[in-house]
Amino acid sequence: MPERPVVDDEDERVPWYLPRNRRYRRRLSFTREGKLFVFVTFGLGFAAVNTGTNLMYLVFGFMLSLISLSGVRSEHALRKLHIRRNLPTRAFAGEPTLIEIEIHNDKERLTSYSVEVSDRAVGAVNDRRCYFLKVGPGADQSASYRRIIARRGTLRFRGFRVSTRFPFALFEKWRELDADGELLVFPAPLPCSFAEGAAQEEGDQAGSSRGRGTETRELREYRSGDEMRAIHWRRSAALGKPIVREFEREAAAILSILLDNGRPKDASGDWDTAFEQNVSRAAFVAERALSRGFSVEICARSARSVLLSGGSPPDDLWRFLALLSSDGRGELLAPKRGARVVDLRANVLHPSAAEVSAA
Repeated sequence: MPERPVVDDEDERVPWYLPRNRRYRRRLSFTREGKLFVFVTFGLGFAAVNTGTNLMYLVFGFMLSLISLSGVRSEHALRKLHIRRNLPTRAFAGEPTLIEIEIHNDKERLTSYSVEVSDRAVGAVNDRRCYFLKVGPGADQSASYRRIIARRGTLRFRGFRVSTRFPFALFEKWRELDADGELLVFPAPLPCSFAEGAAQEEGDQAGSSRGRGTETRELREYRSGDEMRAIHWRRSAALGKPIVREFEREAAAILSILLDNGRPKDASGDWDTAFEQNVSRAAFVAERALSRGFSVEICARSARSVLLSGGSPPDDLWRFLALLSSDGRGELLAPKRGARVVDLRANVLHPSAAEVSAA
């Protein structure tokens, strides 16, 4: 869901007796051209004072007026800007993620030129910034940037850095706006191959569960990948958001994925790498099994995911894997009775479910 916009409240007056970081909410730095321009300006002013030449005084005053004009126009460019961050519904570790930034100019008459917005995240570095050449009065603009997130889990955003070099690029003026946000990063599915040659008995696949069922299991919110024909239009109109039917599938075989998240005391970095690879393998197997009609669950130490029926989007299982810690305690939970098992502790697939990971 879109986050609430960050409002640049310029009408708030901060008293003079407050700390400097509250009174002066703008920051300024010189560009390379700006340093040269200021150096030449003061050099020319010093020469004008020594020589008393009127022409030098005139040029010196003109250059000072450019500096003053640069400060005033850059201030107008940063005032009354509303910024919103639109996060994607899915994000995977190690893959480019597209994040949209929207900016609204709430000024009645003045246009904001050359505005650059940098999205700040905890422990992450931006790949690029969003640049807005011109945002007219009362207008909206949007731009996107790509961010590659290294690890699964929750990525927390701190806010925005809004800057401009308008109009003469002599100075860069910026301000920082607080805007908290969270993005859940799923593990990237890692294709894997298990021991082959196991006999596939007839009926191992949940063939009768492929396709749509006839009985409604529950109503839930729309997720990316759901079919449009599954939308419950009457309920969606009543709640003001898309609601879909989740159908019951007949004779769906259950597949349990065993993932040991108990980190040994003497474990090294190699164990952590292997564990993350197993998490990615579990994400791949879960997606493949759901697409083939299996009902899938994931069992870890003192933690068990929900049981998803075949054909459902794997987001709930991916969410479980994204938040699964590597320091689990207790015993590894046993799979459901009669379920086919994928054991990722030793990277061995139970023979009766070998077809799940077949290419």
